[in-house]
Amino acid sequence: MSTLKDVLTAMKEVLLLTDKVERTGSVLTEISKELREHDRRLVRLETMVEIAQSQAQLTTESK
Repeated sequence: MSTLKDVLTAMKEVLLLTDKVERTGSVLTEISKELREHDRRLVRLETMVEIAQSQAQLTTESK
């Protein structure tokens, strides 16, 4: 009986671990999506700053 109980306990632990791994995978997928979105926004901001700097240099040079 003790062996059967140990097997059932081990199986339960495996199922719980599998569930935790699946939930962690889902969370990591969402974090990855957010990170990509932040990266896109950062690139847009960098581009805007570079354009503003270029225009400022042109304005300064033309004076």
